[in-house]
Amino acid sequence: MPSIRLMRSFNTYGYNSEVRQFWSNKLAALPTDAPYGETNHTLGKCGLIEALADHPRAKDAKIIVLCRDLAKQCASYINRHDFSNISLLWQWYLDPQYPNRILKSEPFLKLGQVGCAIWYTLEMECRQVYYQRVYSDRLTFLPIQLETVTREKAASEFLTELGFQQKPVLPKKKNANQISAQSELVEQIAIHIHNLNFNPEAIVDDYIASGRDLDLMQDQRAA
Repeated sequence: MPSIRLMRSFNTYGYNSEVRQFWSNKLAALPTDAPYGETNHTLGKCGLIEALADHPRAKDAKIIVLCRDLAKQCASYINRHDFSNISLLWQWYLDPQYPNRILKSEPFLKLGQVGCAIWYTLEMECRQVYYQRVYSDRLTFLPIQLETVTREKAASEFLTELGFQQKPVLPKKKNANQISAQSELVEQIAIHIHNLNFNPEAIVDDYIASGRDLDLMQDQRAA
């Protein structure tokens, strides 16, 4: 589990020595004689992809890219008040004030917590595109849609992609959010995102063309 310090370090300074040391230790401790997986979403926000890309186990790694309905995802954050406390942003999400980001956050901040949640949702969508664009030649990415992978056929196909030939077991929801995303809120967010003409592919194109990257330390190491 990455600490708040590590999350802040990567999203402020990039893949620096502190972040590299964390991943060096973590990857070295992983088992080599059995399949291993982690589902902690914070890992992908503090250097996991950068670390795996240059690691000897890169060829064996498979990165699950979980895709969701953006409006429903964002409404869920808002209903839980996930963006009401800065420590929650530092530990689990992203602070819109971080300098190491793809999508400008300033236009969203005038909407308060709602705007912060929308920015985060779209920033992560951009990061998914960015990482697949930059690292797909070294890592295997498996995009899955949350709304479909919970069905038997899609779950079976997903297991096959992971290398498992077996029938999926789909248990009932256990830790599901008890606060249903209000349909009116979801609709309002969907309209807002639509009006933004949000295009993560184009945003990432511009980001990369400008010479920027989430690593930040790449040029310094090359020098």
